[in-house]
Amino acid sequence: MTVIECGGEINRDSAYTLDEFTKRTGLKRDALRSARHNGLVVTYKHNRAYILGRHWLAYLQSDDQATATDSE
Repeated sequence: MTVIECGGEINRDSAYTLDEFTKRTGLKRDALRSARHNGLVVTYKHNRAYILGRHWLAYLQSDDQATATDSE
């Protein structure tokens, strides 16, 4: 799955700083906070936060499955 939205693409095999991730996805602070609360994994290394592309895509897929289950 490739997501192209706003400023760029989220690649499954890449890591993104929070700043780069928000530019690429267009998510604002509150939306990112909600995603983290709902299961998006954020990795911290050397006092910096990163989001792995595979974690974002897994989060999108899990949300999609939950929506499909809710509508049945």
